[in-house]
Amino acid sequence: MNEPKLRFPEFKDIWNSHKIEDMFDRVGTPVDLDDTLTYREIGIRSHGKGIFHKDETTASEIGDKRIFWVEPDCFVVNIVFAWERAVAKTTEAENGMIASHRFPMYKPKKDVVDLDYITEYFITKRGQNILILASPGGAGRNKTLGQKEFAKSVVKLPSLPEQQKIAEFLSTIDTVIEKQKETVSAWEERKKGVMQKLFGQEVRFKADDGSDFPEWEEKKLGEILAVHHGKDYKNLKKGNVPVYGTGGIITYVEDFLCDWACVCIGRKGTIDKPLYIDTPFWCVDTLFFTKAKDKHIPKFQFYLFQMIPWKKYNEASGVPSLNASTIQNINVTIPCPEEQQKIADCLSSLDEVIDKQKATLAAWEELKKGLLQQMFV
Repeated sequence: MNEPKLRFPEFKDIWNSHKIEDMFDRVGTPVDLDDTLTYREIGIRSHGKGIFHKDETTASEIGDKRIFWVEPDCFVVNIVFAWERAVAKTTEAENGMIASHRFPMYKPKKDVVDLDYITEYFITKRGQNILILASPGGAGRNKTLGQKEFAKSVVKLPSLPEQQKIAEFLSTIDTVIEKQKETVSAWEERKKGVMQKLFGQEVRFKADDGSDFPEWEEKKLGEILAVHHGKDYKNLKKGNVPVYGTGGIITYVEDFLCDWACVCIGRKGTIDKPLYIDTPFWCVDTLFFTKAKDKHIPKFQFYLFQMIPWKKYNEASGVPSLNASTIQNINVTIPCPEEQQKIADCLSSLDEVIDKQKATLAAWEELKKGLLQQMFV
């Protein structure tokens, strides 16, 4: 295919093939380490998520690694995880930082390739395929980018003005995505603040008739809920009932273990990420699930669980672990069921807003993904 599915109408030229070595100049000035100075290395996240800055380090900590000064306005790749799209562009923010020999830098030839365009290209599936083909070997650290093979790889490029137009357009989408991420984060911070005030009793609800609710009472969790163990599901037939593990849904079966609203909390592994489930489900034995006692409100208990420092109750030196008796003996201070319901309703409303904002973010990210598939060849 010589042309993309989606193209700006003013461009008609055929896209031409270029070798990587004809598009870039390799750059890299070695660092002469000084014992009296500190240095800051860069790293690159996989899946096109960009550069991050490591903590400051010293010459003795760096040791014998080959180190180079980071140059701004370069295409840079982590050769160990290139096949996982660990690529980025350097900016003035990285000026004065260092990179090991595993992060080769490529300065684009300005009359051939636009830096923003080519960085976006290597985040696409087509760009990733080039990185994979130049990374022989097995999975993980054995699948290292062969830099000579990469240099000989071929990319189809439009004219430089078309590259710049595509890059500018995608940058506009990126700006919207970043603003939406900020919106999600802002709402999440608002929710944290509301939870602190509600559970710290700085803000109290009143009853529907305007009267004050009773004072909160100290209880053990075991007084307001029962803790149940998950079970193996492998003897069950396939069905439409979700099976939960500590990371979420893992499969679907024909039967349920619980059909009431409850909180799930990890028994092993992820012990500080409670789940609220109000439809029939099964869960594996690495999860506990609860049953509210008396008139206590399960959704309130879910938010209460979010305020508990679960790692403080970890009972294993290796994989984090909880047991049922530990959970049941945790002391908490709680309001009456009627105030519990009002708190649950308030925080649920905030969660609905956050979920809508996350859905908007996901839609923009999906749009960008679709554009990347259709605007490159």
